Parts: sequence; C-alpha cells; structure tokens
Amino acid sequence: MKMKLRLYGATVFLSTILMCGFTCSSSSTQKLATASDAVAHALADAQTASKQAVIAGVATPAEDAAFEAQLSRVSTAGVALDSAIRNNQSAASVSTQLNNFLTAFNSLNQSGTIGFKDKNTQLAISTAITTAEASIAVIAAAVGTGGK
Repeated sequence: MKMKLRLYGATVFLSTILMCGFTCSSSSTQKLATASDAVAHALADAQTASKQAVIAGVATPAEDAAFEAQLSRVSTAGVALDSAIRNNQSAASVSTQLNNFLTAFNSLNQSGTIGFKDKNTQLAISTAITTAEASIAVIAAAVGTGGK
C-alpha cells in the first residue's frame, strides 16, 4: 500500500475501456458489457470518495496517492483483460488475463482502504469496491473460469 505514484489517468482510462470495451452483439456480451460498466462505475466511485476525502481534509494527498497506485494496478490488468477479449484470444489467454485482474482487484479490496485513517473514507471506498464484486463474478462466469 506504500506506493508513491499517482496514476489518476490510468484509472479513468480503465473506466472508459470497461464501459465501452465490449460490444453488445449477443446476450453473453451484453452481460459482459453491463457487468464491466458496473465495475467501472464502482471503481470510479471509490476514486471519487478518495478525492473527496482529500478535499474535505480528512485524508492526505499521500493517502490518496497510495490508493491511486492500487487503482492503477487494477486499471492495467483491466486494460489487458479488455484487449484479450476484444482480440478474441483463446479462452486460456482470456482466463489468464482475468486472473491477473482478479489478483489486482482482490489486493485493492483487501488493502485499499488500510492507508486511510478516516473511518468514513474507509467505509465509502470499501462500499464502492464491494459493489463491483458481483459484477466481477458475472465476468468471471462468462469467461468460464469462475474466478480464482
């Protein structure tokens, strides 16, 4: 959790990719699109909670930067997953990318709020992250791995 880089743009990029990345040509891909949209919104909500905490003075820029670093890892894995799906890669390749995404997301879910001293900020971020879990399960089921 002691990351020093702020990577706000990467998280915004992930949100854009997840919201727009999947085409809706069949029922299965519509489910993926809906689920990925929900994940993107949940991560954006978590990011907003962190930014608002800094503005309100209950979190430091360093706390926000550490959180952004974890969001960046999720973003990077999400972009790779999106690319694998959009490029119609093999199920094994997509499954690997999904597992990489799940690893990054689980790390964020388990330790993403630890750096914040303010309990309300922790709760807001945790709630947003938890909201994404059901949608991630939909993606995992559609890809066929069932998650890690």
